[in-house]
Amino acid sequence: MLIFFLVFLFSSLLEVTVSIRIQLSTGQIEGKHLNATYSPLGNQSAIVFFGVPYVQPPIGELRFRKPRPPVPWDGILETKEYKPACMSNMTKTYKNDIGGPISEDCLYANVFTNQYCLNAKNCSVMIAIHGGGYLFESSSAFNPEILINNFVGQGRNIVVVAINYRLGVFGFGHFAGDVGEKNLGLFDIMAAVNWVRKEIKSFGGNKDRITLLGHSAGAGLVTSFSNSPLTKGLIHQQAIMSGPLSNVSKQSNYKATTKVAQIELLDAELYVMENTTYYFGAPHIDGEFIVDYPEKLFEQKNSIFPINTLIGTTTAELRDTIYITDPKNAHLKEHLLSNICEHVAYEIYSEPQKFVEKCVSYYQDGDHAQFLSDDMEFYSRAISVANVHVSKDTKVYMYSYAYSGAGPAFNKYLDVPSPHHSEDLIYIFGTHRGVMQPKDYIIEKFYSGIFADFINFEDPSPSKEQPWLQYTPEKREYFVIDFDENFTMPGMRENYYADALKFWSAAGTKTFSENWSHSFDTFIITNVIGPIVGNLTRISVDVDKPLELTDDLFVEREKFLQKLKSEKNVEMEIKTRAGNGNGGKRAVARKLEWVERDLGSAEEKGGGINILLIIFAGTLIGGILYVSISHFCLHHRSRKGYQLLK
Repeated sequence: MLIFFLVFLFSSLLEVTVSIRIQLSTGQIEGKHLNATYSPLGNQSAIVFFGVPYVQPPIGELRFRKPRPPVPWDGILETKEYKPACMSNMTKTYKNDIGGPISEDCLYANVFTNQYCLNAKNCSVMIAIHGGGYLFESSSAFNPEILINNFVGQGRNIVVVAINYRLGVFGFGHFAGDVGEKNLGLFDIMAAVNWVRKEIKSFGGNKDRITLLGHSAGAGLVTSFSNSPLTKGLIHQQAIMSGPLSNVSKQSNYKATTKVAQIELLDAELYVMENTTYYFGAPHIDGEFIVDYPEKLFEQKNSIFPINTLIGTTTAELRDTIYITDPKNAHLKEHLLSNICEHVAYEIYSEPQKFVEKCVSYYQDGDHAQFLSDDMEFYSRAISVANVHVSKDTKVYMYSYAYSGAGPAFNKYLDVPSPHHSEDLIYIFGTHRGVMQPKDYIIEKFYSGIFADFINFEDPSPSKEQPWLQYTPEKREYFVIDFDENFTMPGMRENYYADALKFWSAAGTKTFSENWSHSFDTFIITNVIGPIVGNLTRISVDVDKPLELTDDLFVEREKFLQKLKSEKNVEMEIKTRAGNGNGGKRAVARKLEWVERDLGSAEEKGGGINILLIIFAGTLIGGILYVSISHFCLHHRSRKGYQLLK
């Protein structure tokens, strides 16, 4: 009994010694000391505060409403453990077989600092915005030791704030009438940034040295944040990793989402478990946070406040259109390429048929088509974002991550070329991290150091001997991040993805028709590709979706394409009948009625299957193609402009 008492007393005293308290404007919080012990560099010490409320919980009457400031509390609030992730699929968010806690009460910040920063009160600040397609992932799933090692430790002395924001329909749903407000995920992020500016000195940070860093969807949110008139002056810099910039679309919303009423979301956990891979939500024009289409904002450069920017991509990214160049689909290649070009054309471009002709002509040679989606969503768009932030008062740096030697250190979730989208995150946040080898810890030090130096010194140059030149729209300078056996990097190159820029910058005029709703104007090409691949291979590539639903989504999107094509034909007829007076107008009106009637009739009779048969008739030759996307041929990777000179 005496021994038990002494052990209990010692444990209690130990807990007191490792706890630390600080005062915020809303009350006192208590965090703890935590060491990063995995690195060969030795233990890196930090002081962490997990689950600090930056707004009121978005529950009850605050569901689907903009965030409200946190309510002060009495006493000491213990902030030593992560809070639940926002509503999402648990296994996808926590990247394991059992998942982790989720809740609508999820808007908390996790702060990492150290004693040096607490004393100096002038450390640079990084606010980390997680990715996950606006549907899953969480800062609550970050490995704290990796953040400590890469940013707080090693003498880098960066105060890290990792936040949660509402996901899916809770963060980016659009509802009719006054059911809910729009772009709530972005308003959550803005509330977090304002909270950081107000409180960060207590954690040792400088509110005028804030870098907003995001990957994938998180990078898209960072871009939307810095483009907004509401955020001018809130952050000093941005780091955009593999950030897709969604194209505008004529389709207002995925039909199931527009029908969701507030009462139907009472069983929120069931809802998110059934909707985890279909990208029905993304930042959209609301006239407040996002006031116009990105292209229009970029054209009116004075509408965006330029800031220091570090932006880059991996050389493989998603390769969503690799199914087109799979040798098993050789007999369908022409149809598959034409079909995806039509989806892009009729949802985005004002002269769709001209775009289709250009698209097919440009991407039909060799294995070129596998790059179509990445060219469109990542490479050409990264150039647009970089260009708009170049000014006499800002520094813009571009990179291309080309290191393909991670091997077992990266837990591949798709059998795709390397370096894949998020493969570089194993060296930053630890996401998808597998079995690290000694070389990987050295690469982690170098790669994370690039971001740490940008955050601290506004310059990511690895060394004085290898300076990183600033990006200019004329030369499009970029730094190639790759490592040889001596961990030497290739360094600077020019003309970042010249091929992609040449095609997509001259692809045609995008449509901004006022006849279509601005409410949910995002076209995400993955929404089209997933159902196409599922229908083609007879295997659902969205692992949480049954094949029947994949087929339904495929038919729905093909029918929508046919509707757009029919309405474009009517539009062309309007021009030819412009001189025919009211008679011509009545004829056009009747044709519009016929389009709606015929599509509705096809839906009732299952007519959408005819579209499937027309486009993929060849799939019946030799039986249904029971081939998994994971077996796509990946060795055809040559392409002019995509192979870096070593």
